[in-house]
Amino acid sequence: MNTCAKINLYLRITGKREDGYHELENLFMPLSWLYDTVEVSLADSGISMEITGADLEADASNLCWKAAQAFLDATGLDISPRITLVKRIPIAAGLGGGSSDAAATLLELNRICGKPLDYPALHSIATKLGADVPFFLNPQPSLATGIGERLMPIQCDRPEALDIILANPGFPVPASWAYSHWRNGFSDSPSTLDALLEALRVGSLQDVPKFVRNDLEHCIFAKFPILKMIRTKMEELCIANVHISGSGPTLFGFATKDTPADATNILEQSFHNFLRCFRRGK
Repeated sequence: MNTCAKINLYLRITGKREDGYHELENLFMPLSWLYDTVEVSLADSGISMEITGADLEADASNLCWKAAQAFLDATGLDISPRITLVKRIPIAAGLGGGSSDAAATLLELNRICGKPLDYPALHSIATKLGADVPFFLNPQPSLATGIGERLMPIQCDRPEALDIILANPGFPVPASWAYSHWRNGFSDSPSTLDALLEALRVGSLQDVPKFVRNDLEHCIFAKFPILKMIRTKMEELCIANVHISGSGPTLFGFATKDTPADATNILEQSFHNFLRCFRRGK
């Protein structure tokens, strides 16, 4: 099962709960062209896991493993899942790779076991695994509220026509750090969510970049000056409205008619292959 990445076209923090989580207005956009692959089969004994494409622990600390254990706990099934994960989405990058993989593990286990759990039950498990996991149970353009678990699909005309360029610097930014420092350098501004939703609904793609927002990015740019340098280079390549996705550090922007066809190669070479850049079909 191929399991997609995402970007956050809009992330506004509206409050903080007593349990430490933040209340959000969060607009998820799935990126079907950047994906991991998760396969689940049944083995002889216990949960087991194999990972290629990334240096990750294939043990109980992995979110896929946790998803499998949560599925077993919820169903009471006496089975031994074997998870095979091929990583392509950068790790701890604000692109949702781990959450996407966990959701795929739940879906694949449910499928091969004859679907003992309905969607609400899967959603409940996913929410406990992580705030972004529920989105990936059915990834489509969605507005997420609460901590990200309350999902409402949005009307989006031709989402595939958004020509998005990603630049990942290869180091992680823990989401917990970003959320605990988000007010550093932050200056609140009026909400642009309604305007963004309308632009997506009518397919006014040239207007979408103007309304993108990420309240977490201010502290991340301040902490990592290299990201400002990458943003400047992206802007020099006529990539519009560059922002950080989620808790970062991946930057994304929108190609324009003046953006070179080989912009991803130029970016990577400009930073001596420190970056990994992605674009649909490139």
